[in-house]
Amino acid sequence: MAQNKIDYKTVIDLGFEREDQTDSVFYNEHGFNWFIVTKKLLSKKIKLDWDCNTHEVKMIRLDKKKNIIGTLYVETLNELECIINFFKN
Repeated sequence: MAQNKIDYKTVIDLGFEREDQTDSVFYNEHGFNWFIVTKKLLSKKIKLDWDCNTHEVKMIRLDKKKNIIGTLYVETLNELECIINFFKN
């Protein structure tokens, strides 16, 4: 099943945070500076990542050294909201 695109404003409204980066290669290719949009779910080990080019979200699991040990692609906005609600305090 293909992932649905999720708008930038939607993920920001869901509590994702933006971190701007500087990368001249990315800027020259895309015409804007690269940025990361993420939401931590469980300490520092599980987070959601929104891709600024594809507008798709994936859930990432990290080990203690911050290596990616698992990835799960989020297919719909409804699924994204369910995941966020599941991990709420």
